[in-house]
Amino acid sequence: MSKLNRRDFVKALAAVGVVATLGKISGKSVKDVTSEVSRKSAKGLYPSAEHGARYAMMIDSGACIGCRTCLHACKLENNVPDEPSNMEWIDLFEMENTRPVSEVHGMPPADSSVDYTESPREGHWYLSFNCFHCENPPCTKVCPTGATYQDDDGLILVNYDLCIGCRYCMAACPYNARQFNWWDPVYQPSRVSPIDGEIVPLNPKVPLRTRGVVEKCTFCVHRIRDGNPVPRCVEVCPVNARHFGDLNDPESEVSRLLETVRTHRIKEELNTKPMLYYFTRGVKWKDDGEKI
Repeated sequence: MSKLNRRDFVKALAAVGVVATLGKISGKSVKDVTSEVSRKSAKGLYPSAEHGARYAMMIDSGACIGCRTCLHACKLENNVPDEPSNMEWIDLFEMENTRPVSEVHGMPPADSSVDYTESPREGHWYLSFNCFHCENPPCTKVCPTGATYQDDDGLILVNYDLCIGCRYCMAACPYNARQFNWWDPVYQPSRVSPIDGEIVPLNPKVPLRTRGVVEKCTFCVHRIRDGNPVPRCVEVCPVNARHFGDLNDPESEVSRLLETVRTHRIKEELNTKPMLYYFTRGVKWKDDGEKI
């Protein structure tokens, strides 16, 4: 075991021992204490949570054209590196029209393609997904150090300083929405945006990750807690397929959509209560991408 790994291992054991002791003293469960410790120690990573909020994302799978604009914008916004592995926090699948979104019961969906080169294509629709930020998240229940936790506004976040890379959270997530850093990420000072060719520097508001930790979509926590109402993927979608807001606000767009459209939540039978909803208004597209 290398010196670095040994140090991390000892640190993790110490963290577990401390929270277990605190749990016995306070009468709280170990899981409650680990989450509390993680929230407090992560204050330098993320802006403070807005109490009383309940954030959700809704994706109109009938409107999505599979252009990957959301994916590219997410990578640039959240410092997701291209090297040495092409990691992504958003996945996009091309689906056959014979299978509606209501029949998708797993991630990645069966009989789908992520390697398509042109879109939209006749006879197909596009399914995008990221972390589901479940109300009842299984990932937080298995983390031995409390590194992945549910904050006061419902967001599921990762305290990278406490993550020991055990990947229990990845095994527990029924949506395969987490990524593990197998290699040392290469963070370029700036990158060329595939969207518009602009030069985009590293985002100083998003912490850089290291080898051996798990990472995932945060709903752009640095934006929505700092005055910007929507994640970057929602902001850049050219066909307004993504929607975001606070379900505890009856006037929010997502609250109105939930009242007016039929929605689908993947693997809802597991009682994870995912905060990523899908719906379709039956929008169709011509071969050149023009809306009919």
